[in-house]
Amino acid sequence: MFYTLELCKRVQRPHFTSTPMSQSKHFLNTNSRKTRSSIKAECSGTFHADIERFDTELKSTLSKEIPSTATKSTRIRTIKHIKLEGDHEIGDSVPETPKIPDSFFPMYNKIKEMREMITTPVDLIGCVRIPALLRLITLKFKEKGTIETIEITEIPGYKPQLKAIEGDDSNIDKIWRFQLLVTLLFSSQTKDEVNFQVMQSLHHHYLSLGYQDGLCIPAVLSTSFAELDELIYKVGFHSRKASYLLETAKVLNDSYNQDVPDNIEELVKLKGIGYKMGHLILQGAWKKVIGISVDTHMVRLCNMFGWLPKHEKNPDNVRKELEKMLVNHRDLWSEINPVLVGFGQSVCTPTGRRCDLCLLSKIDKKNDYLCPAVDKRLLLRVQRDVETYDRKVRGDLEKLIKYINS
Repeated sequence: MFYTLELCKRVQRPHFTSTPMSQSKHFLNTNSRKTRSSIKAECSGTFHADIERFDTELKSTLSKEIPSTATKSTRIRTIKHIKLEGDHEIGDSVPETPKIPDSFFPMYNKIKEMREMITTPVDLIGCVRIPALLRLITLKFKEKGTIETIEITEIPGYKPQLKAIEGDDSNIDKIWRFQLLVTLLFSSQTKDEVNFQVMQSLHHHYLSLGYQDGLCIPAVLSTSFAELDELIYKVGFHSRKASYLLETAKVLNDSYNQDVPDNIEELVKLKGIGYKMGHLILQGAWKKVIGISVDTHMVRLCNMFGWLPKHEKNPDNVRKELEKMLVNHRDLWSEINPVLVGFGQSVCTPTGRRCDLCLLSKIDKKNDYLCPAVDKRLLLRVQRDVETYDRKVRGDLEKLIKYINS
């Protein structure tokens, strides 16, 4: 018994010295205090009556807004949310505004300005130019009976004839399209100068064998792998490309009536043809511009200029980013390739960049260089007249040099 009493004392609640609850501020207003009996009295007879009155008013309102003759589906359509322009539901893909870097157009316009003053290999013997050059050789052969070789330095003298050939759409036939495909196949890992030399030599070979159109599908199919490999040995990966060319010629002969497909899906199925070559074929052979052709020069320049969201080495990823960025400037899709490629071949080369001749190395209105990768040490050496150039320059930079020095 004594143990029980002691335990009860130990667990007894402590004594509070604060104000009793009955005297706290919550209970000072006696009007606001309600007992359980008073609350029960208020709820009885009034709560259910209020609910019934509310239901009656709601039914009356709905019957006025929705006609009684309307079907269930009609009622749903009357209250369906109407999507306005610019209004998107959850789950819809919201169209993004193309993000064009602030430096893109100032830099691109300067590059175009420079390109008008320089002549580069892509301007004379680029892949899209070679079918016209081969057609000129063919016309001369049919006229004189002799096979002529055109040197790169002689091409500017043939400018009127080449312009007439390229301006006549009737010249863009099956032979033209196949020759464009072949030169693009050879162009990978091969300089334009070597590519033109091999294409001209191959064309001469087939003309000498009696093929009136020179390089064509029947002529390629009549050639063995070993012979074709020997004819094109100067291009990069010549054995692989010889195999690709023979297989592609057979596919075009059997499935496409000796012609080249006119859509990118079928083109990229051909051996050795990717999206870069496929888009150039569509532009040069079918006059279709549905994408941007991206090569190694463009990948390097776009990364160096900071035009891409992140550093990209894959040409297809660069192509997608440029197409997304220039979706509202489709007039640039066909010109951006030769503009940047020619600039990368002559001025902003992979090694030995000529920042001293580049307009992007000049100070802009913000007192900074347009190009984020300008070689400031080179500019300082040129300013001190201690820089010497002993390397070979691709292209004619004479007009640009005169402009810079003026």
